[in-house]
Amino acid sequence: MTYAKKAFLSLLCFVLILMTTTPAVTQAATTINDVPTNNGKYKAISWAVDNDLLSLNSANNFLPNEQITERELVVMFAKLDKNYALTYNESVAYNFYSDFYLPFNGTYTTANRSKAVTRGQFARIYAAFKGLDLDEPQAVQYLYTNDISTGSTGKKTFADFNPSTKLTRGDVAEFLYRSVQNGNFAVLGLKRAAAGRDNDKITLPSGFMGSNNAEFEEPKDNSNDFTGPEYVNNALQSIDVEKPDLIANDQDSTLITVSLKACNGDPIPDDKSYTFRVTSSYGAKIVDTSGEAVRNVQSDGSTVSVIVIAPKLTKSVRDTITFELINNTDPGMKCLVGEKLNAHVRYSPQPEMRIDYQVYDPANTDDENGNVTPPYVPYEKLPEFFTENIIDVYDPVPLDKDADKKLFSIGQQTNVKDALDNVQNMYLRYGGSDPKYPALGYEHAILQFENYDISVFLFEELLNRRLKDSVTTPAKTEIMYMISDDGRPIYRIQGIDDAIASQVENINPVGSIIQLMNHMPDEKKLTLEHYDSVMKIYAILTNLSNYDRTVLLKYQGGKLLGQVEAYKKRVEALKESADAASRPSGKDRYTKVMVTLVKPGGEIITDYQGTVKIKFDGVEKTASFVTNTSDYLNNTGSPGTAVAYFDSIIYGKSKAEATLVNKIDPRYATILKDLKDKTITKEIFTNPYFSKNSCSLATEVAYVVDYSASMKASDQTNYRGKKMMEVINQIKAKNNIVIETNTKATVLGEGSTDNVLKKDLYKASKEKGATDIFAGIDLALSKFSNDSKTSKAIIVVSDGKTSKSKMTKVLNEAKNKGVKVYTVSMGKKSQVNDAILMQLATETGGTYYHANDNLQLHQVFQKIIDSILCKTSSSSCVTPENLFEEATVTLRKGNITMNARIDGNCSNVAKVNVRFPSLSGDVQFELNKRSDSVYMLTKTVQTMQDFKVNNEIEFVAYDKDGKIIATKTVTITD
Repeated sequence: MTYAKKAFLSLLCFVLILMTTTPAVTQAATTINDVPTNNGKYKAISWAVDNDLLSLNSANNFLPNEQITERELVVMFAKLDKNYALTYNESVAYNFYSDFYLPFNGTYTTANRSKAVTRGQFARIYAAFKGLDLDEPQAVQYLYTNDISTGSTGKKTFADFNPSTKLTRGDVAEFLYRSVQNGNFAVLGLKRAAAGRDNDKITLPSGFMGSNNAEFEEPKDNSNDFTGPEYVNNALQSIDVEKPDLIANDQDSTLITVSLKACNGDPIPDDKSYTFRVTSSYGAKIVDTSGEAVRNVQSDGSTVSVIVIAPKLTKSVRDTITFELINNTDPGMKCLVGEKLNAHVRYSPQPEMRIDYQVYDPANTDDENGNVTPPYVPYEKLPEFFTENIIDVYDPVPLDKDADKKLFSIGQQTNVKDALDNVQNMYLRYGGSDPKYPALGYEHAILQFENYDISVFLFEELLNRRLKDSVTTPAKTEIMYMISDDGRPIYRIQGIDDAIASQVENINPVGSIIQLMNHMPDEKKLTLEHYDSVMKIYAILTNLSNYDRTVLLKYQGGKLLGQVEAYKKRVEALKESADAASRPSGKDRYTKVMVTLVKPGGEIITDYQGTVKIKFDGVEKTASFVTNTSDYLNNTGSPGTAVAYFDSIIYGKSKAEATLVNKIDPRYATILKDLKDKTITKEIFTNPYFSKNSCSLATEVAYVVDYSASMKASDQTNYRGKKMMEVINQIKAKNNIVIETNTKATVLGEGSTDNVLKKDLYKASKEKGATDIFAGIDLALSKFSNDSKTSKAIIVVSDGKTSKSKMTKVLNEAKNKGVKVYTVSMGKKSQVNDAILMQLATETGGTYYHANDNLQLHQVFQKIIDSILCKTSSSSCVTPENLFEEATVTLRKGNITMNARIDGNCSNVAKVNVRFPSLSGDVQFELNKRSDSVYMLTKTVQTMQDFKVNNEIEFVAYDKDGKIIATKTVTITD
């Protein structure tokens, strides 16, 4: 095979010219005659000279105002780039960066290489180097937000950057110095030619383009746009919209993250938190990760995030999501008070073929195995003008038992402001005689007895009994009104009956359980309507201290304690019976796939005459849209939903496909035309269960899970919390310490496995506030016993963006106590501070893991379980089949470029080859290692013209012994 020999010789020659090291970034003393040491750029210029980026002339002059040519700039990038391992020849560097589509003008036009670079062009090149395709204005703002530039006068506008001015030697030294100081300088690049496709990811502050620029005019719906003083630009760093374009269907959603600094430009500490009110100009739903609507959100250090759900609309609109700082007491943030920070999202109606799924396996009864969206929980309107204090509730509750919405009438003596801002102190009653103040809803408010959450049923029962005993006319009773951190109304009934309190030593939780149980029907009369009430009472019971439980046992000889347990078993049996009745007969286990057609605007089509082909696990079934008439949220199907049951279950990742069977119902042919001959694919994830423990060990384990606001970006479904509870059950430590941490650390449960799992633990946890994982670890360390013979470990899940004030203390204490700390991050690596998590694990003898998705998180936990119980160490490499984070083969301008990015935690990779199958035999190329995780090789098409390459190409990773670790199959892309 002569072509293979030629390929080998070509590759060998190519390898011989490689340089395998990247120059270290150093700084030494340098004598520079024309730049005094007190010059603001001296430090950067000295660094550039010492690191051979720029040189001095024979007179030791730097000439900081001389212009930089593009050929000089491309070589500077190559010398600093940790992913570049070739010779510092300009042509080699241009060719290398062409694979990353950096917008150099001299890539294919040699004459442009000697031309001077403008500052605006540098901004675009730098943004592309960092993986963002931006036009000049957005690229300049990117430099500002990343502290690469401060502008010429500090105003940080587009004009202040002087984008058309030529880039000087002093400029480039300062820009590159700041970039290297900020972190890793390694090319990410683009996947196609730069065209401003990422402009939506960068928000330009108001006034950034000036008032006379027609090309970048302000949006028409800008009545609420930020118009604050220019120094506020120091505080607002960026606004990132994960998905700027949403389907207007009341389901599609996006995460919006605002990044901030203090008003003077200083970083905000990770343990600081501020409250922001978030509103939508089009009434879109602002929700937390549990799906509950929120008005207010708390920041986590420098970031504040919300989830926005698109409304149902029949026309395309552009929405403004506004963030306003409220309740601020920090002088360092006062420049944001009264200002509006705006993000923009577009909603567009379009036809949909939605795929939902549910999995039933009696051997793994996980309620979360499915993706049917839970009902949206709206927030109730706050009583305007009411203060957080005592209010009156009027009889009856609810006002109308037959009405669709539960409303009540409430009143308070308060100050009321009229349209002219005149203030009058008066008794204001909602639901009274004044139609300006209608009755308010309470069903979706936070309802409490004492300080314990209760159900709507118990809330009504307590109020109506008190109203019945009222001696006033009209009948009324008092409750406490408050506002939660996220802006929801709290209605709290207070006061345990004296006869009960005196028998239980005035212990609130015990008295609360007794009084609430007095409002429940007899056990035989319980129905599913009482499920939530029983579980709320049981939640109070599970959180009793040992002493409180002893007091409850003394009450009526322990009869009530047994009654609560019996009620719980009864309602759980009722729920299981209802679930069983909804399952199809003859199906012991199944994966159920549901397909629904939706009009543009979000309305479900309920009378479609036709069928759909549904494919899962290699099996294809045809289902009708008109045979299912029950509510699909209750497990059967709604009018217009096609349902297919499959006997197989795939734990982990799989997919379902749906294709409309022609011909399309003529009544809907026009609005569904985009779905014709189109296959819709839905990714399915079924929660895997852990393998049987191979070892057993008496151990103490603490579980510290980060629920700061920044974790919304990493885990929007709280999978980490649900999975950690499975870990607790799997390890079955003799002492469990379960901790939630954000601004502060809170113990959710401690003790035996059976006892802690009776509590909700992480099920009810929500992301809010700042991050201090070391406070959580410090608290965990204080809860361990002094038994030196018992193994001890801590499992931490966090994004690592945390205050480090207690880091040294915690590390020393963990090492002194022999406690191993296993740290886990999840989601995009760019959102993780892995240095802290890695140090925490390494110094205590644990291991750091990163999980890209839910499946990898399961695999990480399995490795940690085995490590703790078997007292073994394991690699940070999660699983070989996910080793390749990226693998591509691209054909462009006569070159074939092979690129692989591997999981940086997998340190056992010795080499990566690419195998090209052809009709005349397979040929492999070994890729060149650019960095610890990047491998790359470019070959000309002429080199490979004899290969007759098939579509499928295989990447193969080997260890040092030549054994295959992992493979990944891809196809060539243009």
